[in-house]
Amino acid sequence: MKATDSYKYYGVVSRVLHWITAILVIIQLVDIYMRSWDPKNIFSQYVQPWHMTIGISVLGVMLLRLVWLLVQRKHRPRSRSVMARFGHFSIYVVLIAIPLSGLLQGYPVLVFDTLLTKGVDTKWDAIFQELHGPLAYILTALIAGHVFMAILHRLVHRDGTWEKMIGKRK
Repeated sequence: MKATDSYKYYGVVSRVLHWITAILVIIQLVDIYMRSWDPKNIFSQYVQPWHMTIGISVLGVMLLRLVWLLVQRKHRPRSRSVMARFGHFSIYVVLIAIPLSGLLQGYPVLVFDTLLTKGVDTKWDAIFQELHGPLAYILTALIAGHVFMAILHRLVHRDGTWEKMIGKRK
C-alpha cells in the first residue's frame, strides 16, 4: 500500500492521520459525555487531566491533515457529492475550531504537564468559553452523520466508497 493518495484510494498517511484523529476525538467525547452522566466515573478521572494535551494533539494532527490534503489534493479520490464535500469540510472546520476555542479561553496551556504559555489573554475569552461545549455537540452530530454515510455506502450503495477509505481497489 502506497503512502500517498491516488484516484482509487486513500494512502496510508491519509488513513493513519484519519484514525489518529478519530481515536483522540473519541476519547475526548466519551470523557465529556461520561462526566455529564457520572462526574466521578473512573474513565473521566483518568482522562480529564489530559484534556488540554489531547485537544492540542487534535489541533496538531488536523494541521498535518490540512497540509497533507493540500499536498495530495490532485491525487485524492474525488467525492461525487456536494453534500459529502460539505460534510468533510464541516468536520475539518469544527475539528480545528474546538481546540482553538479551548486555547483562546485564557487558561494556562499545559501539554504533558509542561506549561507552554500562561494563557492567551483576549477580550473574547467568554465567547470562546461559550462556544467550546456547543461545538462538541456539533462535532458529535457530524461524526454520527459521517459514520452513518460510510455504513450506507458500504451496505446500500455498494459504490466503492468504503474500499477507497480502507485501501482496497474495487
